[in-house]
Amino acid sequence: MFIKELTARNFRNYGSLAITFTPGINFIIGNNGVGKTNILEAISIASNIKTFRNIHDSELIKWNEDSYYCSAVIGESDDRVFEIGCTLFQDKIKKRLKIDGKEIKSAADYYGRFLTVTLSPIDINIVNGAPEARRRFFDSVISKIDASYFETLNEFKKVLVSRNRILKEIKINNISRNQLDVWDTLFSEKAHSIAGKRYLFIDRFNSVFRNYYGNIAEGDDPPVIEYDCTTGKDDAPAILEKLQKSRSRDILLGSTGIGPQRDDFILENGSGSRFINYASQGQRRTAAVTLKIAECILIEEEKRKKSVILVDDIFSELDEKRRSKMIDILCRGNQIIFTMVHFNPEKLHKFGMYRGYHIEAGGLIKELS
Repeated sequence: MFIKELTARNFRNYGSLAITFTPGINFIIGNNGVGKTNILEAISIASNIKTFRNIHDSELIKWNEDSYYCSAVIGESDDRVFEIGCTLFQDKIKKRLKIDGKEIKSAADYYGRFLTVTLSPIDINIVNGAPEARRRFFDSVISKIDASYFETLNEFKKVLVSRNRILKEIKINNISRNQLDVWDTLFSEKAHSIAGKRYLFIDRFNSVFRNYYGNIAEGDDPPVIEYDCTTGKDDAPAILEKLQKSRSRDILLGSTGIGPQRDDFILENGSGSRFINYASQGQRRTAAVTLKIAECILIEEEKRKKSVILVDDIFSELDEKRRSKMIDILCRGNQIIFTMVHFNPEKLHKFGMYRGYHIEAGGLIKELS
C-alpha cells in the first residue's frame, strides 16, 4: 500500500494542494512553519479521519473558509481513493467520508482500510503524558486491527456519556437511581469486551516492542508495558456489581470511577519501577519511537499489508547511532514520507532512490532536482 497522490483544499495553510509521491522514500524539506507537517496531517485525515496531532477539525480549516477537503489516491490496495470533506456551520462540524466514490456512513467501515503510522516528536507524550494519551494510542492501534473493537469503543463512549449525565441529574435534581440500571448493564458488557481485547493485545504488543527497543538501544534493558485495568479480568456481571456498589460515590463526583476510560498502560522495568521515574530523555524518546515501530509491525502482521510510514522531523530527537538503527528498521519496503528542516543527500545514501520536495513560505512546493 502506498500513496500515489494527495490533494487538499482549504486545509491549514494550503488553499489548494496537489502532490505526488514515489512508492519508496519521499522527503518534504523546509523551514519550520512553512507547512511540512500540514501535508502529513492531510494524509492522516484521509487515513484515520482525524489528525495525528489530535487537533479539532475547526482548527484545520484554512482561515476565512468554512470547510476543508482531503483526498488520497492509493496504489496496491483494493480501495483506491479515500476522500474526506469537513464543513463548519454554526459551530458544528459535519464530515462526509467516501471510498472509491461511495459514501461511507460509519467511521468503523472507513477506519483501518488506509493504513498509516506516524512517528512524531509529540509521541513522547505517550510515555511522559497522562493515561489518556496512552489509552488513545493503544485504542487506535487495536482499532486498526479489529474493526469490531473500534465499534464497541464508540458505543461504550456513548454509554459513558449517558451514564455520567444521569449521575449529575440524580445529584442535582434527585431523580430515581433506577434510571442507571439499563446504562449500568450496557456499560458492564462493553467494558468487559474492551478490557478483554486490551489484555490479549498487550501480550502480543509487548513481545514486539521489547524486541525492537533492544535492537535500537543496545545495552538498555527494555521496559515492559503493563495493562492497569480498573475492572481487572472481571466478567460483565462482576463489573455490574462493582458499578452498583460505587453508585453513591459516582453520584457525588458526577462521573464513573471504573471502566476502560480510567485504565492505563504503564511502562516499567522487571522490578515494577515506572519507566518514567528512571529513564533518561533519550530512553524515553527511544521508547516512543519503538511504540510506533511495534504498531507498524503488528498492523502489517494482522492486515498483511504494508503501512505508509509518516516521519515528522524526529531525526533531531535521536543520537546518530539510534537514528541509524531506526532507519534500518523502517526501511522494510514501506513507503516512507519524511519531513525535515535540513537535507543532506550525502548522509542519506542508504535510502537509494527517493523523491524530494521543498516547501517555501506561503506553501509553495518545488520538487528537488
